[in-house]
Amino acid sequence: MALGWQLTIAGALAGAVGLAEIVARYRSEPSFALRRFTAWSYILVNVAAGVGALFLVRAFGWTFGQEDNVDLWRSLIAGFGALAVFRSSLFVTKIGENEVNIGPSQVLTSILDTFDRAIDRKCAAKIADGISQKELDELAPDRVISTLPVLCLSLMQNFSTADQALLATALEKVKKDEGLDEPARMRATIVHLSKFLGNELVGKVLAGSTSILRADEKEEVLDMARAKRAPATV
Repeated sequence: MALGWQLTIAGALAGAVGLAEIVARYRSEPSFALRRFTAWSYILVNVAAGVGALFLVRAFGWTFGQEDNVDLWRSLIAGFGALAVFRSSLFVTKIGENEVNIGPSQVLTSILDTFDRAIDRKCAAKIADGISQKELDELAPDRVISTLPVLCLSLMQNFSTADQALLATALEKVKKDEGLDEPARMRATIVHLSKFLGNELVGKVLAGSTSILRADEKEEVLDMARAKRAPATV
């Protein structure tokens, strides 16, 4: 097999794993994620790792116990094996109260951290653009906090149990945060939902459910409930 094909296979495998990791990591906004320069930087780092591993395998003459299709085996092992090496740590040191991995994995962690911050900022901006401040002011925060997650999740058909648990934990933390007032809790709830379910879905549910999330609507519901409980008069 020509060297060019070997490099292509090793690099493509390593890059594909990086691509799959990004899509899985940012399932709520995969199209936005793949339009970011940082994402392709991360993928190219994985590609370079696969290509570099192939050169090392060839330089040491490793055949991995194979006699047939040796070049193909080298390409496959370099493509997948480089990812394990590149995600490893040489040692762990303690800086302050935090333990920090020192090694190739730190490079990927730094890139992903930068990427995370960019995604979070974009998510918040899209939510802010999706519904105006005036519309948010008209909503009842406690009603949004309790009702919006139910409305959004009822539309999901394949939302994993693990993600449901993570989302529930995040929302419960928001509810119990005494440092936030009700409007801030409402906004935090919207942001958490957008991270797990996507900005588009949350924005559409908000836009289509304003009639039942408005503060005045809440009062009307309470008035109707009180009227039903009140004793009839003749």
